[in-house]
Order: sequence, then structure tokens, then C-alpha cells
Amino acid sequence: MTDPSPRAAVVASLASTLSRAVALGDEVAVRVVHEAIGRLLGLPVAPEG
Repeated sequence: MTDPSPRAAVVASLASTLSRAVALGDEVAVRVVHEAIGRLLGLPVAPEG
């Protein structure tokens, strides 16, 4: 088994943070973490609104 890439490790950490933010109902934190994960994965940023 190989070690995950640094980017994969960060995404995993952010996924954990995202889960906690959802559980707490923190919509702002959810939005910020979701965007960060998307940027790390190279996905386009959705417009706000």
C-alpha cells in the first residue's frame, strides 16, 4: 500500500471538517470547505447565489 499524495491527505482532512460543519449546521463553513475541496480537485467554482 502506498502513502496518499499530499493533496489526497488534505482532501481527506477537509472531508472530515466538512462532515463536522454539516453536523453542526454551519452553512458558511460548509460552503468554504466545499469550495476548497473543489479547487483542490480542479473543479470549476460555482457562482454564488
